Amino acid sequence: FMSSPDQHPPATNHQNYGTFGNQGSKHCSRLRQVQALLRDDVNTAPDGILCSLGIDSRYNEGCSELASYLFCGLYKHSHFDMEQIPDDFPEEVLDDVIILIKAESVHLYCNPVNYGYLLPYVSHWRNLQLHCLTETEYEDEEVAEEFKISSFVSMVQDCRCLGIPYSSHGHVQKFDMFMLEKWPIIQAFALEGIGAGVFFTMKYKLTDVSQRLWQVYSRLDPVSLDCLLKEDLQLFERQWSCLFSSMEIESALSMQELSEAQVAEVKSRQPFVLFGSHSTKEDLENYCFTFPSEGHQVRNTGPGGGVAKHMLLQCVAPKGPLACARTYFFGSTHVPYLAMHEQHSRTVESIPEL
Repeated sequence: FMSSPDQHPPATNHQNYGTFGNQGSKHCSRLRQVQALLRDDVNTAPDGILCSLGIDSRYNEGCSELASYLFCGLYKHSHFDMEQIPDDFPEEVLDDVIILIKAESVHLYCNPVNYGYLLPYVSHWRNLQLHCLTETEYEDEEVAEEFKISSFVSMVQDCRCLGIPYSSHGHVQKFDMFMLEKWPIIQAFALEGIGAGVFFTMKYKLTDVSQRLWQVYSRLDPVSLDCLLKEDLQLFERQWSCLFSSMEIESALSMQELSEAQVAEVKSRQPFVLFGSHSTKEDLENYCFTFPSEGHQVRNTGPGGGVAKHMLLQCVAPKGPLACARTYFFGSTHVPYLAMHEQHSRTVESIPEL
């Protein structure tokens, strides 16, 4: 299947596509990671994972999170990537998507408008069955709605147990069958004539697969590595730069008055700052991230209660897996031996930015 994103879907309603080339390997790898959950234990794994976006799932965040993973950030909890999608693009049109992932195949319902945006991500998926009307057919709202319902019924007809990505990682919710029954697409399933004529939750066993999917999302892959280098790492570097910028404006005397709490304010979640003699393993194990010490200052944490010679820092990125711990020394850490001088002085330098 060769096409460009600005082309319209074929005139037939249902099409099967295989794998074409290697350009979409990173998109395929994410799909395979999800499909692996269905192969781990064939006796306990669901027959498929159902993901419905937008109003059809009452804007379920778990479904949006799965779609964002599969489509590499195109969907982010119902907030779309506006670098790829125009500001005036109708939200209800873009999130008119239903996905059923099986161990060896995928069903995708979409419309001829959002099809072009999804195509770069799905064109290399193995055994993809696409459910999509032509533009002419889609103009009739009644025809379009009936086609969506019949496509949904067709997707799940061979299943007995379905996994639902009910919760997002940042908003855990109790799996509630009653709330699932309120999803418009689930309610439409029971319609006579168009739908299957039976209640969805009576016909299928449903299970929450959110936690197992979170483990998949946390794995480093080519897509997340690219995001890590282009976004998270740059933000992380700015945090360190901000820290040193704030300390460079301090004079030698005022720096001695800095406390661990003051330095920790510059950084983000789970930082620690330990000065001098207050940086032992025991101090680190007992460190309070919520309330860093005000009493431990540069001037009183050195040998014998004097000025500290070093500090230990950790910074954790607000988003993503990046963390870094470093030891920094206050100025020169030794007094060089110069034979031609009987006396030599030691200068206190500002902390170098590494």
